[in-house]
Amino acid sequence: MANNLRFGVVGLGMGMSRSGMIHSTDGAELVAVADLKEDRRKAAEEKFGCESHEDALEMFDRDDIDVAMMMTPSGLHGKFGEEAARRGKHVITTKPMDVSVENCDSLIKTCEDNNVKLLVDFGERYGKHNRRIKAALDQGAIGKPLLCDLRMKWKRFDSYYVGWHGTWEFDGGGSIMNQGVHYIDLMLWFMGPVKRVIGAHFDVYDHENCETEDMTSAILEFENGALGHVLTTTTYPGGNVSMIHIHGQDGIVGLGPEIWQFPEGKEPNIELPPCPSNVIQDILRVINDGAEPAVDGYEGRRSVELNMAIYECSRTGKSVTL
Repeated sequence: MANNLRFGVVGLGMGMSRSGMIHSTDGAELVAVADLKEDRRKAAEEKFGCESHEDALEMFDRDDIDVAMMMTPSGLHGKFGEEAARRGKHVITTKPMDVSVENCDSLIKTCEDNNVKLLVDFGERYGKHNRRIKAALDQGAIGKPLLCDLRMKWKRFDSYYVGWHGTWEFDGGGSIMNQGVHYIDLMLWFMGPVKRVIGAHFDVYDHENCETEDMTSAILEFENGALGHVLTTTTYPGGNVSMIHIHGQDGIVGLGPEIWQFPEGKEPNIELPPCPSNVIQDILRVINDGAEPAVDGYEGRRSVELNMAIYECSRTGKSVTL
């Protein structure tokens, strides 16, 4: 147990599941959790045998924690992450990294200044089919990329927006920033940088208490010349639909459902190296073996930067160059 990487988790909403992930991972030890709600703290203590704190900064002051994981509202990721980094803790944030590019940059700098690692938890990066798509695109297997089509159609009821969800201060946006950011990250990983947001629109269509947006649409131009279409919404009553389809001159790849279509004789031969299954396994590899993380701070900020550009394009009615 002495050689385990020791974790503290801040925020026990989704943080309860991440605490369970830490607890069940060989080489990781959940030492403590922090949350403002006593019932959540007691539940974690009983379930995982860890200690708990009402004050996250008090937990960061412990000398028996190596990694602090931020599972707070999005607008607090950078604030708490910087506090942990200044105390010498490695930092993991859940998605999105924060609600502004400025906050992301500040967290990156603080982690670098204090010589600690920073990882952003985009779990889709570890999936086998997604890694196979990335490898095929890197090999040029689809030829010249022409179009990336992203559709994320989910349902969130009004009860979801009671509290911090759907607020600019703590959620940073709506369907594209909270739910859709997983697929924005994948799209950028697959396709590379966006050159400009050609056009965009967002608004609230079907919720009474969401101040940000429940539907966003955007048209993008990638640096590789391909066009991008993005649609995210939390108004869809037909069950969750999440897809990214990419086609080029010589093939089609995608997810939701899985697509892997090439002309006869042109299917690429993909051999994937071993990969962690989640961010907890990933940071074990990063700290213990000196590996590069799947998503570091610079990768994590890219989706925030693009989403901010999409919002700006919608507000101004003008294209935005990144």
